[in-house]
Amino acid sequence: MKIDHDSATRCGLLYKMVAGLTLFGAGVVLSISASGQTSSPTGALPLSLAMDAATETIRVCEARGFKVAVAIVDPDGVIKIQARGDGSPIHSQGFSFRKAYTIMSMGPMIGADTNSALIKMITGFSPSLPATASSGTSSLLFLPGSVLVKQNGQAIAAIGVSGAPKSIDDEACAQAGADKIKSRLAGNNPD
Repeated sequence: MKIDHDSATRCGLLYKMVAGLTLFGAGVVLSISASGQTSSPTGALPLSLAMDAATETIRVCEARGFKVAVAIVDPDGVIKIQARGDGSPIHSQGFSFRKAYTIMSMGPMIGADTNSALIKMITGFSPSLPATASSGTSSLLFLPGSVLVKQNGQAIAAIGVSGAPKSIDDEACAQAGADKIKSRLAGNNPD
């Protein structure tokens, strides 16, 4: 097969155009992803406070007779600290993360500070959403058991708990962990 100079030049130009469009497309995707990220102006919960909140959460649950796991996530939904209390159920570690992730990813958008409040708000709009979102296809888990940690009205962390026989008890322990550190957050104003 004979390729003339013009055909080779056209092929070269075509490859350059495709490569350029691919890079342009990647740049658009990257800029969309970056603009969709949320960052808290106050930052994330310091590790020392996350450790104190996790310890208090487990302590309160154990005092009530519950063996639980706790996960604390930052504003991006990334685990800051996770602890599994002695004797907590196998599933509790994963569920504690998913509960914290759910309230951190959806609570600030909707104006809910706990998974209980989030569930009440969402089921008013779409009764099937919790079952669909909790079906194992994502990190979302619509069960009570998590609370937001706020500083100056901004969510800087979420505490998720799992292991108590009732999820509402998980949430009470998560709230105890958040309450333990609330006064130690710089410039925190009561909500």
